[in-house]
Amino acid sequence: MKSTRLILLSLFTIMALFLAACGGAATETGTDASPQPTKEAPAETGGSSAPASGGDLVLDPANAASDNARTVVGYLYEGLMAADGSGALADSYTISEDGLDYIFNLRPGVTFHDGTLLNADIVVANFNRWYDPSDANRGSGEFAAWAANFGGFKGELTEEGAPKSIYDGIEKVNDFTVLIHLNAEDPDLLTKMSDPAFSIVSPGAFAGGDGGSGPYKFASLSDSTATLEPFAGYWNPAAIPSAGMDAPLE
Repeated sequence: MKSTRLILLSLFTIMALFLAACGGAATETGTDASPQPTKEAPAETGGSSAPASGGDLVLDPANAASDNARTVVGYLYEGLMAADGSGALADSYTISEDGLDYIFNLRPGVTFHDGTLLNADIVVANFNRWYDPSDANRGSGEFAAWAANFGGFKGELTEEGAPKSIYDGIEKVNDFTVLIHLNAEDPDLLTKMSDPAFSIVSPGAFAGGDGGSGPYKFASLSDSTATLEPFAGYWNPAAIPSAGMDAPLE
C-alpha cells in the first residue's frame, strides 16, 4: 500500500463529503440507529442452561463451515454491515470515486460479550487475521470464505505476478474509522461485509470462546442444541431479546 495514502486520507475524506454533496467524486451512505429486528428464535428458554458437554461446533465465524455453525454464529456475531444493507458495527461509510477505497466509520459504544469495547484496532486485527497467513492470530483455520470472496491471501501472486487477492489492506484512520483498500473494484464488497464469515471478533476470543457483539451470547452446548441467552449489553437496547433460545444443531 502506498505510504502516502494515509497522509492524504484526511484531505480525501473532506473532499469526499464535499463532492458527494455536489454529485461528484464519492458516495456516502449513512445508516441510522433505528432498532434492528431481533432474529426469530426457533425456541425460547428462560435463559442460560447448565454447562453441557458434547457436540462439535466451530464458533469462529471465519472458519464456521457447517450450516449449523453459521446459523449460531449469525446470532452471536456482527460484521460491519447487516444483511439488509444497513450498518451493523459500522454506522456509515464512504466510497471513493474509483471504487477502491472504502472508509468505514464504526459505531461508538459497542461492547463485546467479553466486555471489550469495539475500536478500529480490533477491526484491523480481524482483517489481518483473515488476510495474512503469517499473522500471529491466524490459528489453524483454512479461512476458505476469505479465499472464495477475495481471491487469495497476502503474498499470493498470479502467474503474471499480480496479487491474487483484490483486497490490498486496511488502515486505522482514527479510533473509530478504518480505510479498506482494494486492487480492483468490487461492487459486492458491502454485501460481503454482512457475511457471517466476516463478523468482527473480540481479540480475546481468536483462540476460542464467544467473542461476539450480537444480541445473543453463548450459554452452553449439547449434542443437539446450542443454548443462547440475551446479551444485556447489546448496543441497540430495543433489539435485546426478551428470552434465551435453543438453536437446534440437527
